[in-house]
Amino acid sequence: MKERMEKMAAGVMLLLLAVGMLPVMYLGRYNHPTGDDYYYGAGTHLVWQETGSIVETVSEAARGVALEYGRWQGTYSALFLMHLPPNIFGNLPYHLVTAVILSLLAAGIFYVTKPILCGLLKMSISGWSIISSCLVLLCIETVPSQGESFFWYNGSMYYTGYFALTLFFGGMVLRYLVKQRKGYLAGMLLLAVFLAGGNYVSLLPCLILMVLLTGWMIWQKQQGRYGILAVTLCMLAGLIVSAAAPGNRVRQDGMWQIPAWKAVAKALVQGVHYTIAWTGLWWLLAAILITPVLWKYMRKSNLQFRYPLVVIGLFYGIFCSMSCPTFYTMNSTGPARVVAVVYYGFLLFSFLAYGYLLGYVQRKWRKRTAGGNELLSVPGEKESAAGKPGIWEHPRLDRAVMTACIAGIVLFQIATGAVENCTTGKAVHLLSSGEAKAYDEEYRERYGLFTDNRIQELVLKPYENRPDMLYVGDFSADPQEPTNLKVAEFFGKTSVRVDYD
Repeated sequence: MKERMEKMAAGVMLLLLAVGMLPVMYLGRYNHPTGDDYYYGAGTHLVWQETGSIVETVSEAARGVALEYGRWQGTYSALFLMHLPPNIFGNLPYHLVTAVILSLLAAGIFYVTKPILCGLLKMSISGWSIISSCLVLLCIETVPSQGESFFWYNGSMYYTGYFALTLFFGGMVLRYLVKQRKGYLAGMLLLAVFLAGGNYVSLLPCLILMVLLTGWMIWQKQQGRYGILAVTLCMLAGLIVSAAAPGNRVRQDGMWQIPAWKAVAKALVQGVHYTIAWTGLWWLLAAILITPVLWKYMRKSNLQFRYPLVVIGLFYGIFCSMSCPTFYTMNSTGPARVVAVVYYGFLLFSFLAYGYLLGYVQRKWRKRTAGGNELLSVPGEKESAAGKPGIWEHPRLDRAVMTACIAGIVLFQIATGAVENCTTGKAVHLLSSGEAKAYDEEYRERYGLFTDNRIQELVLKPYENRPDMLYVGDFSADPQEPTNLKVAEFFGKTSVRVDYD
């Protein structure tokens, strides 16, 4: 791929990414809190109303963490954020949830891929932009559950948000391996402790990679090994604090726990099902787009790609580890927001595996066509350095074939309705059809009842408009249900229930 074409392709991909994200972010203006946003935010909301003090509100959130640590769960940093949902300050901040989560995820992917692509593969900024944009678009557009992943604060922050921060952590680690700067080390130490207090779905693969990296660096006596060791120990210590919480045992009593070995076995089998289900036409389309870029820059890399089976097997194992926590605690794949994080992991690890396999194929091709001493040709070159025909001997024909494949896949996805089911397609539909606005009007009608001090025993009508993505659930018909009690506390009511009859 020539430099001018590469820059044009990068511009097109970045434009597609912006066009895809903006309608989804705009849909966030109709986004409203529900469920745990009220459950965990009741105490901090009342303190904020009474004092108007950030310090007092944050202190109340810390007290909430201590309480939940003893009675429900040990994920300390996540609990802290759960007690500070945007709706404790009003309705307007909650409208920013989607934009923040999407921006975090996109930035995290761009941040972690740069040292891999630009560092190891010597890729240009344009090539990095093409591949990173493809990954971000796949994560955003084809995620299994958009509502719990991007709109509901409690669910999206706890899973997609923490996954994005894990990517930032990984990017810092990769940069620290090249330049042992104190700033990176400080950031890694802070993020290690913070991430250890979050969800285990994102944490477990990260911890496995850190343990493997630490062991390898100590064995090889690599520079910076003591810094990486300190970071890994901090993450392990944080995990112990989280896992040792008395509340975990209380919560586990209501779940179906299975032996650890069985959870691992089920996760490995589930990984096969996920791979079959998720390696579809969108994945293939992204692979077609990034292959010429990867092929071009792999020849500049010093990596030899000698052990594809070992590396791909390792990637598969780490990917499967993401399913272990929910199988161990729930004997299931978990709720949709959990599956979404596993899906992000699948995309990243599957394309890492694909890239490694492509590098292996290229090295084999080099040996076959140039005796192992010359470089392979790249798209746009007619002959290899050895004078033999390159793998892309007719670049115009190859570009035409690639364009035809891309166009065919896109047209097929349009014809089958797959494009409409993408996140942006759904967002545009909800905005243009008026469903989002109708849902927003119903919420505002409810909010008027919530803030009416004359009503103490509040009976709500169920939502008539339940647009996909925006609607992720409602309150119970039982006024004594824990979330209903917290909603009543949040708004100063005697009781709150929904009349489903």
